[in-house]
Amino acid sequence: MNENNSSHKELRLIELLNENIARDVCLFVLLYLFLLAQGWDALLLHLYPIISFCFALFFRIISTNKRKLTLERNAIQYNPLGAENKISDRLFFISLIQLILLFWIGAESLYHPQLIDDFNFYFSLVFFLIYSFGYYWIFTGMWKYCKIVIDLENLDDNEDQFTNIVISELNINQIKLITYSNVIIFVSLNFLNYLLIMLDLLGIKLSLPYFLPGTGIEDSQPLQLPFTSLIILIAFPLMTSIFLRLIYNDINSFSITDFKTKTGNLPSEVKDQIIENLKSINTKLFDKDTE
Repeated sequence: MNENNSSHKELRLIELLNENIARDVCLFVLLYLFLLAQGWDALLLHLYPIISFCFALFFRIISTNKRKLTLERNAIQYNPLGAENKISDRLFFISLIQLILLFWIGAESLYHPQLIDDFNFYFSLVFFLIYSFGYYWIFTGMWKYCKIVIDLENLDDNEDQFTNIVISELNINQIKLITYSNVIIFVSLNFLNYLLIMLDLLGIKLSLPYFLPGTGIEDSQPLQLPFTSLIILIAFPLMTSIFLRLIYNDINSFSITDFKTKTGNLPSEVKDQIIENLKSINTKLFDKDTE
């Protein structure tokens, strides 16, 4: 909440808008309109960049909201989901790459329809690999940023002996669970996708036809998408949502007793002010605790 401008505990929609969000939305919409101008009838493949962009926009809005809420509380580094701007940049970049690939394959189907069979293998392999890599990418090194830290150097009345106090961070079990699961799911689904693509080349059809804008020109055949494409479409956003929930719950699971233990050397008025600031950032903190 920006205390100077609003008395609400949550920011209004207009307060969430900034140049970064406007830039991301305008660029994505512009490229997507170029894609639609090719005359696509089947829109299944369009869901991949749209989902990636929605996740990117989600993290961008969280980052904007958090930055405005903590504007006057710069002693608090509240990162329950890690470095949101970094995550948003990664997913936004991935969504643009997907749009470019779709525009390319759509243009090839219109201007070089006889080559679609040759491109089928490379497109199916690269497109779904890039889509899944975006969700894998955001969890690499996330434990470095998923923390709640009190940076006492930013307090006006801070003495030299106080620096940073880590109030909460991911425990080692959560780090191992998320890291290993992330790697296993990413590698196994992409290997299965590669296997189905190879079987399709050998004449074992485990795929579904997908009509491009130029399908039918010069008797060109539709693109063949492996059935794993549907699994990949759903599995990675679902996996990401589950992991983010686990991380969020773990970071915010500390109690007021834990907080006071870690900040035991601070003056009581400083601790009370930090508690009040944390509650204003996340109203659910300390709800189950008693003073």
